Amino acid sequence: MDVNKLREMLIRHNGLKNTDEVYTFYYDETNNIRKLYLKDSGFNVKKTDNFILAGILHKGLSTGSDYSTLFKMLNLQKSTQELKLKHIAKGDFLDMLKSDKLSIILNWLIDNKFYIHYFNLNIIYWSITDIIDSIIGELHHPFCIMNHMSLKSDFYELANSNSDVFLNALHEFNYPDIPEEKAHEFCLWLIDFTCIHSCMLSDFRANVLENLVKESLRIEELPFISGFHGRVLIDSFMVFYLRNLYLFKNSIHIFDEEKSIQDDVKDFPLTYNGMPIQNHKFVTSHNSEAVQLSDVIAGFLGKYFSYLKDVNDEQLVLDKTGLTSKQFKTLSALKHIIDVSDDVSRGFFNVVSSEGEQRRHNHFLHGVNF
Repeated sequence: MDVNKLREMLIRHNGLKNTDEVYTFYYDETNNIRKLYLKDSGFNVKKTDNFILAGILHKGLSTGSDYSTLFKMLNLQKSTQELKLKHIAKGDFLDMLKSDKLSIILNWLIDNKFYIHYFNLNIIYWSITDIIDSIIGELHHPFCIMNHMSLKSDFYELANSNSDVFLNALHEFNYPDIPEEKAHEFCLWLIDFTCIHSCMLSDFRANVLENLVKESLRIEELPFISGFHGRVLIDSFMVFYLRNLYLFKNSIHIFDEEKSIQDDVKDFPLTYNGMPIQNHKFVTSHNSEAVQLSDVIAGFLGKYFSYLKDVNDEQLVLDKTGLTSKQFKTLSALKHIIDVSDDVSRGFFNVVSSEGEQRRHNHFLHGVNF
């Protein structure tokens, strides 16, 4: 696959800078459920926390940083052969903010001119908003296109607050592979569901969303929710591993070994202007301190973004107000390293989540008012 046009479009559309520079990225993941599909009782998995592919990076192909100094500062047990998040912090996100060792790692990364990167995916949001994308894509209405994020986020909030009813209906309609003969019935159900539950939105936003789903009745087909394979919502996260490979094509990308992803990436070679992109490798984390640190970062961010997904606005405000000085110190270090990383390139961050999650992130980390 030649990614020239895709890469240039991504850079131009998002105003990304410094994507041609040379960096060394290290990766680990958390909450990789590998597959998500519908059953008559909901999903095939009990927990649907956000999938995170994240880690650390530095400029250039090498760094003079002394990892052994950091590991000594962490005062790990002598039996610890490989650094994992469980050695640094435990519990939920707010509990992890109490960890002195996590604060040490974040500040060491800052002092040694490391940056962090992450991909944050709300798997439910990503799986169901194709319904809205299908309608918007066929209508070509400028207002809907301009406000597609708000429309998808509002629809996600309705679905998430009534998940049992919503998921049972999707299962009955064989989503995301809705048979042609059931398309009209699905649209009628979609309209009823939206109009019944839209009372949780403001009057204006409820009206806009209701009017959009009503338009589905005059669309011949919904392209994103037909022609798939049964009730499978996610069959691989491989595509998200590729994004940084072509966006930061001059960099080196070092992943923790993951057999299924290795095979998938190998079977999906990338080219740029016809030239192969060969800029990644998979390593055993035991042999890479930077990948071990990426395990800590990915796991911590997994707790953070799943917290933002599940908490409501009111509780979030109470939680932030109630932070201890130790928790606030760790949060400040996280904010600092995200800010300095963002200053280098916003391309280090890729997020697929609802407006509510992003709003809560901006408030909790950056102090932006709701």
